[in-house]
Amino acid sequence: MSAKPPSNAARPPSSASLKAFQDQYKFVATNKKPKPNNATTTSLRTPMQPQQPSSLHLFVRAGLPFLLFSIGASLVLKSAVEGKNAEREKSSGLVSKSERRAQLDAERDNMMEKLNKRIKTVDFDNTKRIERPEEILERRKKEREDRNRWYKRTWRWVTRQS
Repeated sequence: MSAKPPSNAARPPSSASLKAFQDQYKFVATNKKPKPNNATTTSLRTPMQPQQPSSLHLFVRAGLPFLLFSIGASLVLKSAVEGKNAEREKSSGLVSKSERRAQLDAERDNMMEKLNKRIKTVDFDNTKRIERPEEILERRKKEREDRNRWYKRTWRWVTRQS
């Protein structure tokens, strides 16, 4: 009682089935040459060798697109990495001292320009004393009393009251 191997494991495929498979998928080039239509015309012609493309043509067709792609990809990658680093620095609050100093200087110049414009257009007296809130209230009360006194006097005069 000997064990028999499986039927398809050890046996190679037949040559007819291999030939049919190769013809179906054209994996192997056949050795058969196509038959010419007219034997006399083929003997007069010399077989033409395919012309080799020039090196410039090869560069334009293959090298130039590759170079353009490589340069474009490096530029895009560079800008993406720089943008990512800038965003990370902004989010973490890291700004170099020179950039911060430049921002502060620009902000200071802007504020000074606004102040100078305001000083030129409006009479600006830097020596004027700022009133206290109590003084403001006192001044308003006195103005109100004066106004009332004036109205009272005028009313008395119009109505001929004493």
